[in-house]
Amino acid sequence: MFIDITDKRFVILGLNGTGKTYLAKYFLKHTPAAIVYDTLHEYTGYNRYIVSNRQFSKSAVDELNLFVSKVVINSKKIRLFILDEANRYCPVKPNPLPVSILELNDFQRHYRVSFGAVCRRPTQLHSDLVELAHYLFIFQLKGKNDLLYLDSLAPNLGMAVFALPQYHFVIVYPNHEFEVHKPIVI
Repeated sequence: MFIDITDKRFVILGLNGTGKTYLAKYFLKHTPAAIVYDTLHEYTGYNRYIVSNRQFSKSAVDELNLFVSKVVINSKKIRLFILDEANRYCPVKPNPLPVSILELNDFQRHYRVSFGAVCRRPTQLHSDLVELAHYLFIFQLKGKNDLLYLDSLAPNLGMAVFALPQYHFVIVYPNHEFEVHKPIVI
């Protein structure tokens, strides 16, 4: 694996068609006991939980909380959990994180679970997920607000992400340094 995500939190960001689902599949394939919360049914062939309620609502959050609590945290069998379309469940502040995601984001290292959130835009995702992540994997973004937000995380990060070639991505490390990475092969 090109980077060790064991017992780490990470976020994958990028526009549609830039490679974020492909990267999530790479991590799922290369991590034993991995599962994805498959909101849009994009992970055929991978260990996945197919969401029954695709609309953001109290029942959708209840379904997520039950799944994460029982399967990810309490089973002690899962080593990687990826929440796809995370912005649907973890919208920006002042909205609170779902209880199970708050628990996983704060204490995932105690559960020995790697936790990844996938969404298009950093400005649509709860900042606790972005700012507490060990790693950010960012594919091409074009939105002015997204680029300004990225620059607030690391100088010149927005411009680096804006200028990315197709399927390339930026890895932002815990010290907020970053580098461009070539497309990966599953």
